[in-house]
Amino acid sequence: MVIIRAAICAGVALAAAGCGARPAIAPGAGAFDELTLYRDRALVQHRVDVVATAAGPTTVALAVAAGVAASDLVVLDRGELVVSQLRIAHAAADEPAHAAAPGPDAAVELGGEPADDPVDHDADAGPEVAAAAPRAVTTTPTELELMVAAPRAGRFTVTLAYATDRITWQAAYTLTADAPRDRAILRGAVAIRNTSGIALRARAYLVDAELGAWRDHATAQLGAALVGADPGASQGPRPRELGQVSLGDGETRVGLLAGEPPRKLRSVLVYDPIGTRLDHPGATPIFDPALGVDPAAPTRVTESFEIERDERATRGLPAGPVRLLERRADGSLAVVGESRLFDPSTRVADVDTVAIGTAGGVTGHRERRDWARDTDQKRFSEELLITIDNARPRPVDIVVREHLYRGQNWTLAYQSAAAVKEGPQQIALRTQVPANGRVKVLYVVVYTW
Repeated sequence: MVIIRAAICAGVALAAAGCGARPAIAPGAGAFDELTLYRDRALVQHRVDVVATAAGPTTVALAVAAGVAASDLVVLDRGELVVSQLRIAHAAADEPAHAAAPGPDAAVELGGEPADDPVDHDADAGPEVAAAAPRAVTTTPTELELMVAAPRAGRFTVTLAYATDRITWQAAYTLTADAPRDRAILRGAVAIRNTSGIALRARAYLVDAELGAWRDHATAQLGAALVGADPGASQGPRPRELGQVSLGDGETRVGLLAGEPPRKLRSVLVYDPIGTRLDHPGATPIFDPALGVDPAAPTRVTESFEIERDERATRGLPAGPVRLLERRADGSLAVVGESRLFDPSTRVADVDTVAIGTAGGVTGHRERRDWARDTDQKRFSEELLITIDNARPRPVDIVVREHLYRGQNWTLAYQSAAAVKEGPQQIALRTQVPANGRVKVLYVVVYTW
C-alpha cells in the first residue's frame, strides 16, 4: 500500500485568507495501500496521512487514478477527523475513442520460443504474458482536495476507496514435462497493465470474478480488517494474494507458483463431445428437448495428459491459457499441447488435463436414451449413454467428460461408472476399455427448479 503524505494548509479552510496556493500533491511513500484486481475493474484503497499543526480545518491534496469522478470515491475510515468535503480539483478528459477493457477470454500470448522457458533461465519467473494494448484514454491523474477538521494537532489517517478500469490483468501458465513424461513443473504469471497515471506500491490481491457492487466489497474488506479477519474470507472465488507489488506506468509482470515442486503427470484419453458452449448457469433448467442432442456429435477422443492439482498451492489462481512443454534430448523445449487452467467449469477438479492430439484407434459416441419433464414435481430428467470403442491391442484408461448444461440445480440419479464433480456443471466418469473392446457408460441426471 502507498501512504500519500499530502501537503496541507494547517489550521484554516481552503477558501480562508492566508491559505495561499492550492496544496501540492506529494508522491506516494510507504506500504499501506491495498489493491484488489477483479476481471472488470480494480478496487484501490488509499491510506492518507494527515498532519495537522493545530486543531481546526485542514485541506489535503492527493492524486487518484485518471477517470475517477467524485461520485466514485468512498471514505472508508475517517479516524478522528471530521470530513466536510471531498471534491475534484482537476480531472483531465478522456480521448474521444477507446477500446473496451479485455475480458476473461481475451487472447494472451506466451512470449518467446519454447527454448526460453523459465525453467531454464529463471525457475520462479513463470511464462511470459502479454497484456492487451493500452486504451486511448488520458493517463493524467485526477487531483482531489479533501477538507477535514482535526480535533487537535497531530497525525491522523483517512482511508479512501475507489474502483478503476485503468488497471487490468491477464494470466498464463506453462507446464514443463520431464523426459519420461511422468512429472511436470507448473509455473504462471500475471501481466498487470497500469494506465491510471499514478504509481502504486500496494499489497495486492487477485480475484477471478467481476467486481459488481464495488462499494459493498470495500465496506466488507474494511470490516474484515477491523476485526482481524481474513480479507479473502468472503463468499465466491477466493482472492489470491500477490504480495507487495510496485506498479509504474505500463506493464508489470508478477510470477505465480514460484518454487513449487514437480507434480505427477499421467497419460489418459479424454472424450468430451459437448464442451462448455451450451452451459446455462441459471437455477431454472432449459427444457428444450433438442438441446445437446446432435447425431453428428464428435466421435474424437483425445490423447491427453492430466496433472494433479495441489489445492494449497493453486487456491485462488486465475483462469488462463497453458502450454505443455516437453524437454527434448538436446535440452531444448517443444510445445506439445495447449489448454486452459482454473476455469470456473473446472474449479473443484482434482486434476487438470491438456490435450496433445487425436487418440488413434479409439472413438466415442453419445446418445440420449430417454427424457421426461414433470411439471408438478418440478423435475426434468435425461438418460444418456456414452459408448467408447477401442481398436487398440491394449486396454486404455479413459475420462468421459460430461457437461450438465441445462442448469446448475442437478443431481445424478444413476451412473454406471464412478463420477466426480469438476465444476458447477461438469462431471468426469472414469472407466477402462479392454483391448479391441467396447465399454458403455450410462448415467441419469435430474434437474430441479
